[in-house]
Amino acid sequence: MKNNPTISVIMPTYNHAPFVEQAIQSVLDQQGADFEFLIADDGSSDRTRDVVASVQDQRIAFFPNKINRGAAIVTNELINKASGEFIALINSDDCWSDPDKLAYQEQVMRENPSVGACFGRAQFMDEGGHLIAKEGLAFGATFDQENRSRGRWLQRFFDSGNCLCHPTILIRKSCYEELGVYNNRMRQLPDFDMWIRLVKRHDIFVSDRELINFRVLPGENASCQTVSNSIRTMNEHYIIANSFFADVDRKLLLQGFRDRLRVKELPSEEHVEIEKALLYFSENRWLERPYKMVGLMAMYRLLSEEKYRKILEHDYEITDRWFHDMTADIDILRSRRDAAVLNAGRATKSVLGKIAMAFTPRKPPLRRA
Repeated sequence: MKNNPTISVIMPTYNHAPFVEQAIQSVLDQQGADFEFLIADDGSSDRTRDVVASVQDQRIAFFPNKINRGAAIVTNELINKASGEFIALINSDDCWSDPDKLAYQEQVMRENPSVGACFGRAQFMDEGGHLIAKEGLAFGATFDQENRSRGRWLQRFFDSGNCLCHPTILIRKSCYEELGVYNNRMRQLPDFDMWIRLVKRHDIFVSDRELINFRVLPGENASCQTVSNSIRTMNEHYIIANSFFADVDRKLLLQGFRDRLRVKELPSEEHVEIEKALLYFSENRWLERPYKMVGLMAMYRLLSEEKYRKILEHDYEITDRWFHDMTADIDILRSRRDAAVLNAGRATKSVLGKIAMAFTPRKPPLRRA
């Protein structure tokens, strides 16, 4: 393995025996870049470890773990082992599409010192390696993003969720050292959680080049739209939403959300916190229910402090009565169908109760002696 390389390429592997050799080769084929290649297996039950071990190259260091602990844990261990100034990640079932991928991204980073991470677009392939037209995939254009300011990236994340292709990344290792690594308690969105933390502190750049062949394995990828993944994704969005605006200062809030603020001048820090809470009540086709749940709790806390209560009432006409109305209007714990069924059940119970009362024998009234 190389000493003091410029770039550390990391690859967590898990049960990708048919694809991992191609993924490895796409890294070893990189030209014009000084890199080490760190690979760690997360307890595969197929031949993945054997396939990786069969590839001999002095740039490779392989850590064949036998216990499955979670992709983020393995990824974080590789980040901690990395000695490069920059870190690139690749999934063990994907492959980089161009041999100058690393050299190109390093040049972008050198020329733009304010950029913390560089991403690219993706083309897609099936299990057999055949390319899939983006138009045939519901998420085909997700990674085709224009560049934005940090505030506008936050707005994009808040409105629509993840849109950056993780296995195209080249990131400064110092960003991980500053922000922390990935949260293994999240399965669907550990990268999205990272991007939110990242753009609060650093610019990012998305190239218009397609830098990866992203393999789509129906029912297998963590990104596949199974019922379990969909439910887990919504729950993780709720968890992330709780701290979405943490450490977002006045300047960043104005940069990303000025058009949605009710008091756009933000004359005090109290106004900043109030506007953050109110953003959760914005209309959102995908995330309205988890956001409004977070918004209710945020407003509950603000209304409990006198310094916020005065401003809320004077500048926003928000009082406890407003909160009562919101808690009656926002049905966060049940679907509307559940509420309708419950109300229908209550009505039926009431009618049946009246019928029962009409046919129940009653004791004669007591007579006075």
